[in-house]
Amino acid sequence: AAGPDGAMWFTEYTGNKVGRIATGGAIKEFVVPTAGSSPSGIAAGPDGAMWFTENTGNKVGRITMDGVITEFPVPTTGAFPYLMAAGPDGAMWFTEFTGNRIGRITMDGVITEFTVPTAGANPWGIAAGPDGAMWFTEWGANRIGRITMDGVITEFAVPTAGANPAAVAAGPDGSMWFTEWGANRIGRITMDGVITEFAVPTAGATPVGIAAGPDGSMWFTEYAGNKI
Repeated sequence: AAGPDGAMWFTEYTGNKVGRIATGGAIKEFVVPTAGSSPSGIAAGPDGAMWFTENTGNKVGRITMDGVITEFPVPTTGAFPYLMAAGPDGAMWFTEFTGNRIGRITMDGVITEFTVPTAGANPWGIAAGPDGAMWFTEWGANRIGRITMDGVITEFAVPTAGANPAAVAAGPDGSMWFTEWGANRIGRITMDGVITEFAVPTAGATPVGIAAGPDGSMWFTEYAGNKI
């Protein structure tokens, strides 16, 4: 993720570090205090720091631009906090893959959790929408979720069975776009919950990450297809 210092920041899942790469290619690494924490999602916060999740450490981490890391335990045991995004309310929001919850953490480290209505939903990706809510994917329940700033959750079923929606991102068209790991498609959901799906040309490509590009298109990775 892009940092406020003009560099890109990334997590090292098995290296148990957070990395920073400057535009010239110089890399710095910072060790996460909790051993074997498996840092995963990372996003810039409104406080000038980067925030990240610790899958197996069951914590949310904060790292300053000079590499000072603070960790905050997630209340639910074994929640497996996964991906993270900044919300319009000045807090950071994250998914709890096995905890089946959506988490919210303030800049002073106070965590609130909201249970996803569908059991075993396995919330994965999360992103802020143009409607002032956070949108997230439900890998296990095959749904797209929407959560308001006061914690009200609405769910929308993905038309294709076994789609396993993964990453989600806001598009330039005012909709949310998401990848369908299991169905090999890209999905689009409007603010009123209408879902359209588009097949990826390469069979078995397994689309995962997705982001809006500067050209007005959405760009995504193909995990098994070895393509962008």
